[in-house]
Amino acid sequence: MALLLCLSGVVLAVFVPTFLRRVRTNKITEAAELLQELSDRTAAYYATSWDTGKRYCLPPSAGPTPAAPTPESEEVDFFADDQAGHTTWKALGFQPDHPVRYSYTYTSTQDGCDLIGSAELGSVSFRAEGDLDGDGVRSTFERQATLEADGFKPGDTLHVHQRTE
Repeated sequence: MALLLCLSGVVLAVFVPTFLRRVRTNKITEAAELLQELSDRTAAYYATSWDTGKRYCLPPSAGPTPAAPTPESEEVDFFADDQAGHTTWKALGFQPDHPVRYSYTYTSTQDGCDLIGSAELGSVSFRAEGDLDGDGVRSTFERQATLEADGFKPGDTLHVHQRTE
């Protein structure tokens, strides 16, 4: 009996921390993956959108959606009329196919069309904020992109502040 109890203790000591690390990693992976998707969708929109004969369009800023992050993941309809920036989320086709625990924000310094080659090139930021443990302290993930003379240039860096709070 004592041997079984001792073996159970060893197994728990080894596998519980590993399991908890995986759970935490899965929580933060959501933000990185969805910000990359949002950046990719924005780049595609910029390259292919047309409005009254003009190309190189960006929709107006949107979010945060949902309005506040939750420690537990929840289903969110980004296209719903009561969501901040729902028309922008629709234009970009950004609707996560699984529950989310972060609030997502898309911010563009310029919106409209015919943005390529303009004297004032802008930037776009994609942000995810989450309160993973419900203590009021938020993890923030942010990806940037710039509008340059030759098009939309996504940044390679994911900026992270308080990754796991």
